[in-house]
Amino acid sequence: VAVGCAQAGSSTTSDAQGETETETEQDTLSATKEGNGGGTITTTPAGIDCGVDCDGIYDRGTSVTLMATPDMRSAFVGWSGGGCSGTDACVVTMDGAIAVTATFSLTQHTLTVMRAGNGGGTVTSAAAGIACGSDCTETYDYDTSVMLTAGANGSSTFAGWSGGNCSGTGTCTTTITD
Repeated sequence: VAVGCAQAGSSTTSDAQGETETETEQDTLSATKEGNGGGTITTTPAGIDCGVDCDGIYDRGTSVTLMATPDMRSAFVGWSGGGCSGTDACVVTMDGAIAVTATFSLTQHTLTVMRAGNGGGTVTSAAAGIACGSDCTETYDYDTSVMLTAGANGSSTFAGWSGGNCSGTGTCTTTITD
């Protein structure tokens, strides 16, 4: 086998019969997900659909666009590695192995306790945050379960819960979803 001239990213060989073959070098693009949230990473051209396949093989010199899509409970925070940053699509040109990381975080939502009536008392949460007398609002990660307890003071009585899928006069457990 005789070796002929080569272009960047490919090599040309000739066999004994003079037939020419061109082999294109290929590189691995690896995508990783980090953070407490979730989502998918996909590429154009196709090759990575991370949830399932987080590595793709591409011809050297190929421009690959990575897109991050958060799941319904998460937000896409940004890219790192491979020269990518920010939250827009990440575009890399294959010139060796490249590793890129997408970071997802759980979205956060605010829980607000509103006291009603003319009595007095407090509402506290088992998870740190709500101590309503003074602090009636707290931010929690999506899908966090928060247990609230009401306590009447003096000659007041607690009449019951409304909202947050709570009712009655016992503890209230609500799940943060929006």
